[in-house]
Amino acid sequence: MVRTFIAVDMNDASIIGKIEKIIDHLKSFNVKMKFVETENLHITLRFLGEISESDVKVIKENIIDKLKCSPFNMTLKGVGAFPSTENPRVIWIGILEGFETLKNIKKEIDNMLVKNGFKINYEEFVPHLTIARVKFGKSNALSKFLIDYKDIEFGNVNINSIKLKKSTLTKNGPIYNNLAEAICK
Repeated sequence: MVRTFIAVDMNDASIIGKIEKIIDHLKSFNVKMKFVETENLHITLRFLGEISESDVKVIKENIIDKLKCSPFNMTLKGVGAFPSTENPRVIWIGILEGFETLKNIKKEIDNMLVKNGFKINYEEFVPHLTIARVKFGKSNALSKFLIDYKDIEFGNVNINSIKLKKSTLTKNGPIYNNLAEAICK
C-alpha cells in the first residue's frame, strides 16, 4: 500500500522565505504546533490515502497523464486558521488569484477518479497552503497574530504542474516523493 495525494508544490524561494518568517514568529507562541517543512509545502487537491500499487498505476495512466491544465498564476495572501482564528487547529496561507482555478482542477480530478472507480467524499474544498497544525494549547496572542496577519501578501507564483505524490511517514516528519506529474500547457 502507498500513501498518496495529488497536489501543487510550492517551491518559489521568495515566497518560502516569507513563509519561514511567519513560521519563526509562530514558534514564539506558547502553543504546541507541528510545522510543515519548507521542502514539503504544497496545496493538496485530493488526499487519496493508502492505495494499492495497481491503483497508483491507474491514477497515473488515467488521471495524471490525461489531466488537461494550463499554466496559471497563484497569489498567496493572508494567514488564517481552520476552524477559526479563535480556535486554530490548522494554520494556513490563503490563495487569492488562482483560487477558482484550483477548485476547477480539483473538480476535474474528482470526476476522473470517480470515472475510474474511486469513491470520493465531496467535502467543500477551500484551497490553502498549510504551514502548521496545532497539537494542543490556546493563545490569545496567537489569535491576535492570525487576525493581524490576515492580509499579509506573500507574492505570486506561476503554477505549471500537478503532481501525484507519495507520503512516507517517519518519526521526523513525512517524506514526499513524486510518482507522476501532469505538465500544464
